[in-house]
Amino acid sequence: MSIRLTGTAASPGVSIGPVFLLNVEEIRVKKHVLKDKTEVERELIRFREALLLSRVELEEISGQISDIIEGKQLMEVHILLLDDPAIHKEVENRIRDELLSAEYAVSQVLYDILERFNSIEDPYLRSRSVDVRDVGRRVIANLLGTEKEALANMNHPVVLISRDLDPSQTAGMTREQLLGIATDLGGSTSHTAILARSMGIPSVVGLKDVAEYAHPGQMVIVDGVHGVVILDPDDDELEYYTELKNRYNIAEAEIALNAENETVTEDGKSIELSANIEFSQEADQVKRFGGKGIGLFRTEFIRLLSPEIEDDEEIHFRAYKHVLKAVFPENVIIRTFDLGGDKFLDSIPTIERNPFLGWRGIRICLDRPLKFNSQLRAVLRAAKFGNAWLMLPMITSQEQVLKVKDMLLDIAAELEESGTPCGSIPSLGIMVETPAAALAIDFLIPHIDFVSIGSNDLTQYTLAVDRGSPYVSNLFDSLHPSVLRQIEHVSRKCRRIRPAHTR
Repeated sequence: MSIRLTGTAASPGVSIGPVFLLNVEEIRVKKHVLKDKTEVERELIRFREALLLSRVELEEISGQISDIIEGKQLMEVHILLLDDPAIHKEVENRIRDELLSAEYAVSQVLYDILERFNSIEDPYLRSRSVDVRDVGRRVIANLLGTEKEALANMNHPVVLISRDLDPSQTAGMTREQLLGIATDLGGSTSHTAILARSMGIPSVVGLKDVAEYAHPGQMVIVDGVHGVVILDPDDDELEYYTELKNRYNIAEAEIALNAENETVTEDGKSIELSANIEFSQEADQVKRFGGKGIGLFRTEFIRLLSPEIEDDEEIHFRAYKHVLKAVFPENVIIRTFDLGGDKFLDSIPTIERNPFLGWRGIRICLDRPLKFNSQLRAVLRAAKFGNAWLMLPMITSQEQVLKVKDMLLDIAAELEESGTPCGSIPSLGIMVETPAAALAIDFLIPHIDFVSIGSNDLTQYTLAVDRGSPYVSNLFDSLHPSVLRQIEHVSRKCRRIRPAHTR
């Protein structure tokens, strides 16, 4: 009899195949006290060798996924954690002072760190404990001599099922190894979901107890479209999902075949079809499906994935360069960090009575000029590889636009003076997503090159409706006359004053 489970559709598509059950539960380490201090040096050497081996493994995984910017970035975060001198000192002190074996000392330090993470109120920061746990388990595994990376030894494609997946395991996967992924834990923004989507692997997460019901070699269906997983499917279910899988694949193929055709409505109006992306690897699929460039690159997700290295200009430069080259000669609209509201970092206050009316978007960027400067430098350096446009979120005044223009001029001059290769200053645009920007658009137009209307935020600010609130969601209406009038006003003003640059 089949078992049907429902979770969160994390990566679209349908897969059918045998189960590979991966046990990634916490490694339990039995307490072992050293006989005397003569054994301390041996344990210190074992610990340092395990650190070195773990680093080599992470670097190898990073090399295997060099074409996935976000996956490589994730490995760099794990290497930073592995190299943390404070953690090294704490483990070594426990070996010396408490005469603990290296693996038990690591397990205790790991337990203490995870306890501190669990006490953090910020849900995003609390979720980052998975990175610490992954690195700690890798070191313990190397100390215990346990089997290395079971995924690397698979000789036929499988559906991977687990309670949860460590980020480094997800990042090391290939499409040749995996037909699909199903996990008990995780959400649509988890590491597993993000990387599965970028690699085109059907995935369902948040299934709660799929790992309990599954066993190795069992036939399983993963429906990443509807968020369903079926263990031991019967003949009717196999027939239905085989047909669904075929239809999905045919639809993808048809989209690819039509990619070169002109995009027009039935009445003959030409439409520019571009893509919105969150991660650089997604740009590789744009042309395949007929996209004409990137209409919105949400760059804040690079920082949300790995805030520990948010100031690394090279990370952002490589991401922007990859996207610009992938869709050349089409345009790429790079939106500057749109943090705050429901997207935050440890360095951004999250306790605000009305976070969507608080410190977010361009306000954060201008209040943190050194960090913002790093992003703008990366954009200017990458601009020489394609047609980069730059868009500012949450604009409410022309002073904000003028400050950014001044920063761009200063950075361009610095790059030229230092001999750093860079492109010209990109066309500059704004997101019209507040009534302030919509009603005062004629004051903003002289200072910008294009406009993009963010209808979701414009609606919530105009109607005073938090679009994430279940209590007033029925009042959220993008077709409300007050919203439509503002859109009409912005469109009319833009076409009258700057017709060639209206978007």
